[in-house]
Amino acid sequence: MEPIDLFRIELPEAEIERVSAELYSLGTQGIEERSRPDEPLCELLAYFRESASVAKSVLDLTNAERAVRVLGPERVPETDWQREWRAGLRPRRVGRLWIRPSWCGSQGSPEIQIDPQQAFGSGEHATTRLALGLLLEALEPGDRILDVGAGSGILALGSLRLGAGSACCLEIDAAACANALENARRNELSPRIVCGSLDTLADAARFEIVAANMLLAELLPCLPRMLRAATRAVVLSGYLAEERARLDRALRDRGWETLREEVEEQSGDRWCARSLGHARFLQSSSTSARV
Repeated sequence: MEPIDLFRIELPEAEIERVSAELYSLGTQGIEERSRPDEPLCELLAYFRESASVAKSVLDLTNAERAVRVLGPERVPETDWQREWRAGLRPRRVGRLWIRPSWCGSQGSPEIQIDPQQAFGSGEHATTRLALGLLLEALEPGDRILDVGAGSGILALGSLRLGAGSACCLEIDAAACANALENARRNELSPRIVCGSLDTLADAARFEIVAANMLLAELLPCLPRMLRAATRAVVLSGYLAEERARLDRALRDRGWETLREEVEEQSGDRWCARSLGHARFLQSSSTSARV
């Protein structure tokens, strides 16, 4: 077994979501949140495979201005961390859909089971919830879905559970692709999982809805190809409120209109997601409604 390192992070409650997202981006094997009722700060336990470079990156999350302090690493047995980090994940509901780890009992249906492992997308972060909510809102029975930067596969799997006709997961990280495949098998759903970029798609490939949950710096280079692949709706998530203007400029004169934008504040950051409709489709819908 590979050695596992434990880092203890002391932080205000308002910082938990932001720091958790940073830890997942660094490849954490799991995070456990521990309450400290009689103390002003909370505690996160983050588990990583032993690596000097990763250890430095985790320790660099220390931020005196935000009252974030990282301690460690401590060596822990493999059998301990597997049990401990699971306690930090719990069932969540987004719209009509329940998302739960496989080791938690069912809270209702429809549901999907997501074990994120190293891939982003357990429903714990605002950007995932916002993306999934807008995607399910736009979904129509039989739709073809493209999930760009799929991570754990949560967007594609949620869509399939609620009636999508097909879903394609695009992801450049091999570990995330393996995790998405495992989650698909666990849910007895069959998305197409492609380990590659948008360049992997056939130029003529089209989808009723294209969704992406990624940071704006990663999203902008992909945007033209994503818009070309979508026929009715696009869902974009993962940008901050102060980045709206940059996204607006990138969308200008491309034939897509913002239908709805959602904002959720976590750890002092205001995360955003929006759904877009194609102007041609919106005009056709408006004409049909008048008739």
